[in-house]
Amino acid sequence: MSKNVGQALVDIFVAPKQVFTALPEKKSWSWIALLLIIVVSTVSIWWFFAGMSPEWIVEQQLASVAHTMTPAEIEQSRAVMGQMADKTGIIAIGGTVIVTPILLALVAAYLMLVGNPGQKRPYGDWYAMAVWSYMPYVINMLGLMILILLSSDPNMLLNTANYLSLNQLLLGLETTHSWYNWAENLNLIYLWITALFAIGLHSWSGYSAAKSSILAALPLLVIFGLWAVFI
Repeated sequence: MSKNVGQALVDIFVAPKQVFTALPEKKSWSWIALLLIIVVSTVSIWWFFAGMSPEWIVEQQLASVAHTMTPAEIEQSRAVMGQMADKTGIIAIGGTVIVTPILLALVAAYLMLVGNPGQKRPYGDWYAMAVWSYMPYVINMLGLMILILLSSDPNMLLNTANYLSLNQLLLGLETTHSWYNWAENLNLIYLWITALFAIGLHSWSGYSAAKSSILAALPLLVIFGLWAVFI
């Protein structure tokens, strides 16, 4: 069992069961983990956009949708996007700060729904599990910082932020491809997060490893499965 929050921040990556064993009595650790997720995310997002020119941001945003628009619509969109381009980083940071706790709240509700039949636990416990299971996202954002540091040009491709997507790692689909958005949004860090959900459910609810894995992966399978059906 993790003995302090510092040890827990290491254990979640190398011995996650130790963290989940400690969490019911140490839910206050989750505020530190949540703060770390938000701080690392906001710093990396700010750094990512800080050096980009507004013109570059606009052209990048248009690149993914221009093939569906007429020349007149492109120019109109360019004018509208240009007014907000210099605020893109601030908007992205604001969205992260607001959406992250809400997303984790929804995840916690799902975990409580599927996990409590095994052993009744309060919502706060499941929120703590959701927060700690999301910690691989910190690794994802630290990786983005390394890419920014190594780049010689501050005008980076916007999809660099999603460098662990199935598309960028394996498929290399163009923006005009019908499966591009699906593959670009399927980030492989989700698999690590899902694995932590499975370990948490197995640890707390007494389910088999197979059942825990299925329940942990179900939201991801439903979201991307339905998306694939309607492509």
